[in-house]
Amino acid sequence: MTVFSRRRFLEATALLAATAPLGGCMRARGSAPSDAVAMADAVRSGRTTAAALVEAAIARLDRANPQINAVAYPNYDRARAAAGSARGPLGGVPTLIKDISPQAGLPYTSGSRAYAERRPPETSPYLQAVERAGLVSIGRSTTPEFGLTATTEPLLTGATRNPWNLAHSSGGSSGGSGAAVAAGVVPVAHATDGGGSIRIPASVNGLVGLKPSRGRMAGPAPAANDVTSVSVANCVSRTVRDTAAWFAATEATGPEARFAPVGVVTGPSSRRLRVGVHLARGDGTLPHGDVQNVFSNAALLLERLGHKVTDQPLAFDGNRSASAFTTLWGAGAARDIQAVAKRLGRTPGPDDLEPLTFGMAAVAQQAGEAGVRTAIATLGEVATRYNAQFETIDIYMTPVLALPPVPIGYLATTQPFELQQQRLNDYVAYTPIENVAGAPSIALPMGMSRDGLPVGIQFATRPGGERLLLELAFELERELEWYRQKPPLWVGE
Repeated sequence: MTVFSRRRFLEATALLAATAPLGGCMRARGSAPSDAVAMADAVRSGRTTAAALVEAAIARLDRANPQINAVAYPNYDRARAAAGSARGPLGGVPTLIKDISPQAGLPYTSGSRAYAERRPPETSPYLQAVERAGLVSIGRSTTPEFGLTATTEPLLTGATRNPWNLAHSSGGSSGGSGAAVAAGVVPVAHATDGGGSIRIPASVNGLVGLKPSRGRMAGPAPAANDVTSVSVANCVSRTVRDTAAWFAATEATGPEARFAPVGVVTGPSSRRLRVGVHLARGDGTLPHGDVQNVFSNAALLLERLGHKVTDQPLAFDGNRSASAFTTLWGAGAARDIQAVAKRLGRTPGPDDLEPLTFGMAAVAQQAGEAGVRTAIATLGEVATRYNAQFETIDIYMTPVLALPPVPIGYLATTQPFELQQQRLNDYVAYTPIENVAGAPSIALPMGMSRDGLPVGIQFATRPGGERLLLELAFELERELEWYRQKPPLWVGE
């Protein structure tokens, strides 16, 4: 079935005025935002100090957090102490660290009541790279339990709210980082992605979110073809140059790096790309009309810029892939439960873990060891098919999500598991494949829903191709200037 045709291009033109994803408010002119790159430059030039930047960010968090609940564990005194010795390419820039990666001595709950008192003795290798870059964290941003879902509403810390509309989700699992950056608390924040958890918060909060290739970033690298190693780390930001700077400062370098370092990408390329676009979900159904409109407008823009845009058939069996990924996700939840049981010295119950975690684990338990092995083998085939398509295209473009940002409670983890799964599968229909394939993908804020909520589009390429994605992102940002859009809850400069 053709999911994106020339006729749809022409039909989309008539929708531009109605949806305005590329129109007036996205093109407003004014001074550039004070982003992380600008902040670091101001510190280097002596126009400000790291201490001043940190104090300003703390004040902004104190104003915004009572409404968005993006940071459960501020660490102001530690940040003030770190500001005095902050060095590196982003020296002195205030940030947040997602509460799913360990920092020595700070709360490390992974969004779970079972780990409410956990304090790790060591900082993860990736976060050590973040610290070496000179970034100064003022707090631990919220996450759903074990990062298992696409909204940030854990029972431990409560719902994190979207600054574009407080009744709506900030996404997940890097929802706290996404909400705080969107509100202007900090210019850039740490995020991780195991099935869309950088790209989803970027999409619903109107941000840039780059999911790197498997093994690209600092820290131990899994095998290149290990489809069970789906999680990667990077950031969410309001500008492409902030994402490019964070990425360059924390990518793996040296003789053991899997990929040749990209370095700092500073702008677009003149190269015109072959862009394969795919609109339908894996089961062949189309996303929400607002998502279709933004997708169509994005494709029109690419054509206007001289890129070659063509329909790209799905390279794999979408239903089979989704089922296998759910089984793999369930196996991860089962391991989380085992780890909690070991820590508590007993079988965890409903006061320790959320219903979604138990439900996901049950999927893997029902599949059994043989079923999990079959799912992994299926995902290996899917990854091979997915990556093979980059022999004929340079970029693969899809929506990030099948719906505009959903209301708080729509994906609540306390609902019946079958309802959660149906809603989650319908909503998160595009992002997991890049995690399985180890491919990089970037979510960009390409438009708005009719209700004024951000809608992101993702662009993916072959493993190791982050430069290509960043160059394209710079080009699209130059056209849309999305960073000038500010949500109703805005505390930034």
